[in-house]
Amino acid sequence: MMNETRKTDWPVIVLTILAGITAAAHLGKVPPALPLLRAELNMSIVQAGWVISIIAAMAMATGMAAGMVADRIGHHRIIIIGLAIIALASVVGSQASGATMLLATRFLEGVGVIAIAVAGPSLIIMSIRPRLLQLVLGVWSSWVPAGIAISMFVSPLILAPFGWRPLWLFWAALAAALALALFIRPVAAVNSDHPRHSFRGSLRLVLSRAGPLILAVNFGLFTAQWGSIIMWLPSFLVEQRGLDVSSAAVLAGIVVAVNAPGNLAGSWLLHRGVQRSHIIGGAHLMMGLCAIGIFSDVLPDGVRYGLVLLFSFSAGFVPTAMFASVAVHAPTPRQFGAVSGLLLQGSNLGNFFGPPAVAAVVAVMGAWNDVLWLIISCATGGMALAFWLSRVEKKMPD
Repeated sequence: MMNETRKTDWPVIVLTILAGITAAAHLGKVPPALPLLRAELNMSIVQAGWVISIIAAMAMATGMAAGMVADRIGHHRIIIIGLAIIALASVVGSQASGATMLLATRFLEGVGVIAIAVAGPSLIIMSIRPRLLQLVLGVWSSWVPAGIAISMFVSPLILAPFGWRPLWLFWAALAAALALALFIRPVAAVNSDHPRHSFRGSLRLVLSRAGPLILAVNFGLFTAQWGSIIMWLPSFLVEQRGLDVSSAAVLAGIVVAVNAPGNLAGSWLLHRGVQRSHIIGGAHLMMGLCAIGIFSDVLPDGVRYGLVLLFSFSAGFVPTAMFASVAVHAPTPRQFGAVSGLLLQGSNLGNFFGPPAVAAVVAVMGAWNDVLWLIISCATGGMALAFWLSRVEKKMPD
């Protein structure tokens, strides 16, 4: 599928990774600003929830379709358009006078984030020599935790003295600058001997293969675990351990941040020749084992928090192996974006349903410890799918 003689285009690769991190920073700018947003715009808690979750809901519904659009229009062009949309939406959002206008601009930001999410891996795959692919995709896979963590740490420095509107403009300026940098950076044309398919044809090609479907479902089981722990950790620390909101936010931010080194460690293992399915299955196993200690009342809180950090670090291995699988399981290079989009849909399905499932378990059973069985179930399913993936890949031609 890949040209062994292709030269690595490092400027494009670096700009693409920075585009992903900047897109994720726009996801992470909302939580620190939420108290100010709710006070100034008179937002209800339901409206605030949609401001946070609307992008995940959009990705869950449109990921694969967006990927097919990127395959048709061009991945480099789609990333530029995505950055431009994010920048424009953030500028308009900074002038919002009510919740409805802010929510509309978040919808537009979501269009841009999804465009970058589905086109980024494809552009990297087409811009790099195969021997470096695993390492660089590992760096790319850290775009979400890296961008959110950076935003959560940087945003308060702007919020405190200036408020949320300048914060929106700050992140808009970064997106605009990257769009301009990518626009003036030419990308070598990638010629493909494979015929171009219609949207329906690409859909049929991708969904007729077991690999992309296994990866998408597995990604959902992964994000259901990691997203649930991350989303509910601050509430648990405040309600069950009596921490103040600021301290809980810092501890949660550290947990998100250690996911990025896990992405890099996963890329190193891939570069050393460890099978993707082994990395995915091993990560699910570690997450399940960590969950046993996390939800144990026997262990002291310090040890339990350490296990949360190990849980997040281990989780970082999964996205690396997932993105490295795109070039392997896409029917042709013309479906790289479609497969990336399918993975995006799977991951956001987990993000969308995981936290409510945790809330339902706690509401019905009455204790946080009962969430353990939900996490264990997802981890077990992830290990089973990783085994199935290994069987599928063994039957694939080299």
